[in-house]
Amino acid sequence: MMNNPIRDSAPAPAPAAGTLPGRRPRQERSRQRVENILAIALRLMVEHGAEALAMREIARRAEVQISSIYQYFPSKSAIIRELAQRDLARVRQLLRDAVDTLLAAPKAPPIVAAVDHLVDAYFAHYRDQPEALAVWAGAQSDPSLRELDQDDTRSTAEFLVAPLLRLLGRPKWDGVHALSLLISEMTGAAARLALSLESPLREQLIAQHKAMLVAALESHKARSAHPAS
Repeated sequence: MMNNPIRDSAPAPAPAAGTLPGRRPRQERSRQRVENILAIALRLMVEHGAEALAMREIARRAEVQISSIYQYFPSKSAIIRELAQRDLARVRQLLRDAVDTLLAAPKAPPIVAAVDHLVDAYFAHYRDQPEALAVWAGAQSDPSLRELDQDDTRSTAEFLVAPLLRLLGRPKWDGVHALSLLISEMTGAAARLALSLESPLREQLIAQHKAMLVAALESHKARSAHPAS
């Protein structure tokens, strides 16, 4: 995050030799201004929630003209969309790293260990980062942004197909995509519901979700020796 606001009146540095006049400084200054706007918007969402997010307050804290913000983001929804897309990218990378860790060994891990590892990693991302939770809540509160979550669910499901087949001991299975889609949707919903609860109910809910996933996966794995099933 930027510590100091980027003022519209800041003088442009002299152009470097061999470059188009002003192009590089303008691009860098614009990038810094965008990052500052996003950082301030994120702080406001954590402090007051997405519904209270106002373009004028962002401009005031950034010490820029409100027109400077509209130059990059035509609406509040556009700011939340950018923040949500960045967070979803972080979650996807988190899941990829968690799966890589699980499947690094030649032999697939026990299903219960895999479920614990993946669900805990996903849940911890939102539990330990109020910024991530604020962005998710903001995206959910805006009907025009809800498709981001749906697209992410489908993307996560497609990614989980190969790891699921390995956990189940199946080289292929027509039902794996439907199972992966259900796991992705249910895990997101369970984690976010849990975050709205107090302990110990929060931990109990996550434990119950894990138990259901393990039971379903173990059942499918037991059938893998019987292709007709």
